[in-house]
Amino acid sequence: YRDNIGEADEQAMEVAEAPAQSSKTANAAPEFVDQDLNSPGDQSDRTSRKVAENTKPGQSIGTPVSAFDDDGELLIYTISGADAGFFGISRNDGQLKTKASLNYEARTRYTVVMTATDPSGAEDSIQVAINVTNVHDPVQITGVSSVRYSEDGTGPVAVFRAFDEGVHTIRWSVSGRDDGLFAIDGGVLAFREPPNYEDPQSAASGARLPDRNVYRVTVRAAGGAHDVAVTVTDVDEAGTVSVSRPQPQVAQPLEAGLSDEDDGVTAERWQWSRSVDGRTWTDIEGATAPRRPPAPGDVGMYLRATVTYSDRFGSGKTASAVSANPVEARTLFNAAPSCAGQDDDEATPYIDVARSVPENTAAGMPVGGPVAASDADEDILFYELLDTPDLEDGDGDARFTIDGLTGQIRVGRALGADPGETEDEDSTALTGIPALPEDENADGENNGEYVLRVRVSDPSTASATVNVIVRVTEVNEPPAFDEDAPALLSVVENADPPVIAVGHGGPLIGADTFAVTDQDGRVTGSGGYDDTTYTYSVSGADRGVFAIDGTTGLLSFKTGHEPDFEDQNSYSITVEARSGEGGRRLSATLDVTVEVVDGEDAGAVVLSQRQPQVGIVVHATASDDDGGVTVNRWVWELSDVVTVNERGIPSAECRDDPATPGIDVVGGWTPISGASSAVYAPRPADAGRCLRATAFYTDNIGAAGERVTGVLEVPVGGHGSSGNGSVSDGGFVNAAPVFPDQDFLTEGDQSDSTSRKVAENTKAGRNIGSPVSARDDDGDLLIYMLTGVDAASFRISRNSGQLKTKAALNYETRDSYTVVVTATDPSGAMDSIVVTINVTDVDDPAVIT
Repeated sequence: YRDNIGEADEQAMEVAEAPAQSSKTANAAPEFVDQDLNSPGDQSDRTSRKVAENTKPGQSIGTPVSAFDDDGELLIYTISGADAGFFGISRNDGQLKTKASLNYEARTRYTVVMTATDPSGAEDSIQVAINVTNVHDPVQITGVSSVRYSEDGTGPVAVFRAFDEGVHTIRWSVSGRDDGLFAIDGGVLAFREPPNYEDPQSAASGARLPDRNVYRVTVRAAGGAHDVAVTVTDVDEAGTVSVSRPQPQVAQPLEAGLSDEDDGVTAERWQWSRSVDGRTWTDIEGATAPRRPPAPGDVGMYLRATVTYSDRFGSGKTASAVSANPVEARTLFNAAPSCAGQDDDEATPYIDVARSVPENTAAGMPVGGPVAASDADEDILFYELLDTPDLEDGDGDARFTIDGLTGQIRVGRALGADPGETEDEDSTALTGIPALPEDENADGENNGEYVLRVRVSDPSTASATVNVIVRVTEVNEPPAFDEDAPALLSVVENADPPVIAVGHGGPLIGADTFAVTDQDGRVTGSGGYDDTTYTYSVSGADRGVFAIDGTTGLLSFKTGHEPDFEDQNSYSITVEARSGEGGRRLSATLDVTVEVVDGEDAGAVVLSQRQPQVGIVVHATASDDDGGVTVNRWVWELSDVVTVNERGIPSAECRDDPATPGIDVVGGWTPISGASSAVYAPRPADAGRCLRATAFYTDNIGAAGERVTGVLEVPVGGHGSSGNGSVSDGGFVNAAPVFPDQDFLTEGDQSDSTSRKVAENTKAGRNIGSPVSARDDDGDLLIYMLTGVDAASFRISRNSGQLKTKAALNYETRDSYTVVVTATDPSGAMDSIVVTINVTDVDDPAVIT
């Protein structure tokens, strides 16, 4: 032949294993062996396989669904049935394969029919149920990656959704360069404060304004992450005009000022107007400057300052402001305002006002009562905070504000009063008039005081100044977990001891993983307290398997508990941290998920017999807790002959572990030619030799080439025997199974009968009492069968003798059933027992017809 690579006339050949026959008189058809040992009878017409959801196309599904052919012929496997289109098959070995990724949430079970055909056309079929197992899918966060947001906006920036098909509680958070400027609640991302295009707060280092208006954060939920870029856009903001005094007075200059957030303000043109009623306005001729002293003709009238200007958004912008009160005539003998009535301690040579406010009070809330001055002329007074070292923090944000007409001081931003919050306690002494005397040291360390200066003035600009000492009082706060406290942990199964890590593959957790901070700190003295000592505990659904160091918060699994992915792949707990003592004791909690990562489990080979006999088929089954076991090949081996002396002691034992004390193990294993499937029928030449089966396989975790071995406990017997106490050619005596006496309440041996109880209405598939088990002195693997007049109403586990319900039973219809349970060993020796199944009455609810 010719192909794409070679020249013409390439050759390849294959030789049939046996000469051609003129005819075949006794062809043995292929046969699927019984693969369901948990149910009575022969279930060779059905079996099942498992595959994890999201498995990639082309991957093997469990072990091959192989048939047995006594002629040793090459079998061809085909697939059919309603769901055949979802799967592929290896024609030579019956290995099912995925054709596309399957989704457990969409469908959990598929059914196909596999047929094995030999060269003569003889065939056998088996129904295969393919069960899709659930896998914890990684969290997927959906939402925008880039969004434009108008400055001064107060609504949501974007909405995100996290799809987590596990049982985790979705806990949202933000991280990244600008995370401190954002908050997220239920997937809704928002600015903590409305952004200002002209005063960007992003951490961008670029000098250009547009670059500094791009905010970058990462939205996180249950281990998932989604990067977001928020671009704040400039909007055309209206300008505002302010008038310097609420009460204009003749000859006292009045200042008007324009404020517009937009850049490029130019061409300001001012115009003053006056009005008797504040509704109809008349321009004042020549009043076109921002500063103007009211004239005698303005007395009794309101004044309005209007400006026309341009900014970078365009020209023709206007803004105006009206005086709060009409112009008053100038007072020749004006009395200045006085704050003497506010003096908290008249014994001191200066006027001071004391106020207090609890720490963490929200911005805009009042600080005590107003700082109200008096005025003998009953003038309207104007209050303002003078610039003092304590008025603003290090970032230039005002700690306090004041209402200009009432003198009410308000919180500008939340303040703290706890040790360690030095910026919020860095009060500074004032210089100038009125000065603080030496006994009022407002600059002491951790004093929690702020010194402000309030000036109050009347329309004639006569004024008085007062010092206001604001003390921020301490409030008992609960501890708070550090921002990087993890809500998702992981542990790899089979590690000894199990080691917990942060997230997936992150650093191992340390004593500081669940660190908390209590802002209250530690205070010494008569009324002192210590809120810096923390105690930890763990609660939640899975608290019983975890231990936490009460002092350090170090989390670990309790001694003796080994996380097993196949048993439980996720734990849910709540870590609680407490601080303070007595009435100060407060706590914080953090919900934590600990995921178990699937690790490499050791496999096992189970053989269907413990005492093999010549001519009786031995079935080998390979298993691995990791799932997805695909056996690539089987190797069967024989040992040297094991002899038995006159005292019945064998020369060696059929085992692989030389470290076990006792009789020496057999050695010199020799492969059996042609024995490469999961079944093997010992031949006469095998008598007296130990039998070993080794599976070379792959699973969902390990790489190809894993291997696991099973060894039968005694050498192969020369022939099978159904009689009790028979001696095989190998010299070993087979003991038949025996049902022990199970009725100790009745005199005599009742090993031929026993009873079980089941409540009426019990669902199908539930256990009926304890297993009806036989004893076998050889330790043979026993197979249990169910017969008798009522056998069709029940099921039995072939390996344990556990009776099960097949359908719900009704006491009112029938209250007793009789079956026969038979236990058979590999040699065919058996024993039977009659079992009476009594149905007990349950109080049925009334039925309304």
